[in-house]
Amino acid sequence: MKYHPALCCCLLAFSMLAARDSSGQTPTMGRQIDAVFGKYISSGTPGCVVSVVQNGSVLYARAYGLANLEWALPNTLDTVFDIGSVSKQFTAFAILLLAQDGRISLDDDIRKYLPEIPNYGKVIRIHHLLNHTSGLRNYTDLFDLAGIPEIDLTTDQDALNLVARQKKLNFAPGEEFLYSDTNFFLLSLIVERVTGKSLRQFAGERIFDPLDMTSTHFHNDTTMVVNHRATGYKPLGHGGFAIDMSNFEELGDGSVMTTVEDLKKWDENFYTGRVGGMNLIRQMQEGGRLNNGAVNLYAKGLVVDQYRGLRRVQHAGEWVGYRAGLTRYPDQRTSFITLCNTIGDVFPTNLNQALADIVLQDAFRSSVVAAHSVSDSTESSNKPANDQASEFQGVYWDSLHGYFRHFVAGHGRLYREDQGDLFALETEGPGKFRDVESGTRFEFGIGNGVSNVQERQEEGEHLTLIKVPGPTAGQDLSAFAGSYVSDELNVTWTLIVRDGRLVRTQYLYPDQALRPAFEDAFSGDLSEDTYLLHFQRDSTGHVTGFAVSTDMIRPTLTFTRVQGR
Repeated sequence: MKYHPALCCCLLAFSMLAARDSSGQTPTMGRQIDAVFGKYISSGTPGCVVSVVQNGSVLYARAYGLANLEWALPNTLDTVFDIGSVSKQFTAFAILLLAQDGRISLDDDIRKYLPEIPNYGKVIRIHHLLNHTSGLRNYTDLFDLAGIPEIDLTTDQDALNLVARQKKLNFAPGEEFLYSDTNFFLLSLIVERVTGKSLRQFAGERIFDPLDMTSTHFHNDTTMVVNHRATGYKPLGHGGFAIDMSNFEELGDGSVMTTVEDLKKWDENFYTGRVGGMNLIRQMQEGGRLNNGAVNLYAKGLVVDQYRGLRRVQHAGEWVGYRAGLTRYPDQRTSFITLCNTIGDVFPTNLNQALADIVLQDAFRSSVVAAHSVSDSTESSNKPANDQASEFQGVYWDSLHGYFRHFVAGHGRLYREDQGDLFALETEGPGKFRDVESGTRFEFGIGNGVSNVQERQEEGEHLTLIKVPGPTAGQDLSAFAGSYVSDELNVTWTLIVRDGRLVRTQYLYPDQALRPAFEDAFSGDLSEDTYLLHFQRDSTGHVTGFAVSTDMIRPTLTFTRVQGR
């Protein structure tokens, strides 16, 4: 994603202001909220719709920017957005309704309903899917690696066939937490096979209709006309925007289209239990338990954690040109809904945190834990540039998980490099940094004489990456040229050398130049992330294939060389 310069705010729809509330004077609050969105939205650009809900009423709501650039149509509070992974909570709710009906058990083997999934020697249960502890590889990354980007038309059967071809798991079920869209896609198929209805039909009848969410549906037909839908966009490096939409028709992991007003009705159900009941609501918020007894922050389609000492229930969504976030502070009965139709430097979790800082400032002050958090945050933001940043730059790799991170120092600060873009890291102490975009924390140090970085992700995953030498200048790229096949993806990649770069070529897929990462390793771009190729050699030094990995696919996915030197 390209960085988009800070933009001024322009109101292109209407605003709705509530009366005075215990959080403060609404007009003042409104100006503060406008300031948050001012750096993203300007006249003639796509934008966001925001709603702050407190005690069952809309405290503040406003629409910014354009829903459609071609017709200069403004976003409004009725604009429909694709909310990406925020959709997962609706899928989880549907599964829990079926369990409550006695039609399934969360302990059921998923092969009871999905016999196409291979027998990996360990039982994958429905609760493993709900909690992202199944070990299944992420199907959207698999599509990318197979040469099928998000703009291509894919169906449930296409995705199921691809998942069923996988010969290995990332890990044994229940051993770890690893976010994977495959989990919730398969849950949608379980709903269909148990009920005889698509998730779209079932959710409509059991969730959306009873809650009067009249502008909400699971979108499983790319030809369907959706009234008031915003177009998704991505900023171009030279200015302007390009349409950024998907033709994937899979459900469960995403694909809910909705409005801020409908999400308010959904949010209120977490307090009333009018649909599903309060016992189901409690189940939704129970963290996943690993085989060793540890409990994750990720519950069932929701992340249950804390922010500045206050309990928080939230999930963000990122899909093609859309960004979305729904964050609830249940003890303050206050929620923040942000729906956007542009990407770039739009991070829903951070936006909703900024809104909470404005609306819940009194609640944060009254929290003893938050008092320390505020102090730390203020101290961090006022710290001078970290004069150690240059010591930490370089490439770090976790060979077991296949993760690699590239850090770059400049002007006394440290940045995370991703797809050629630099993302600033906030200093939190000596050798300690926080990624502003993802919330991930990095702590650099020395272990067993080796430089490393401890990475702690917001959902609780903890990794150790070792510093490795960067790529060797002038290496012989011809050693890697040739054709490589993957039975699991049913695809062949041909790697060629062109203009001093190693290039991935593939039938009906644009040529893609690979970037040197470290010795015998190169990185390439997925639709919204990156992948790593780590080449394998035999005892004579001959390249025999490579392992490919992403943040949601471990390097057990391999390609075998079939042609070349």
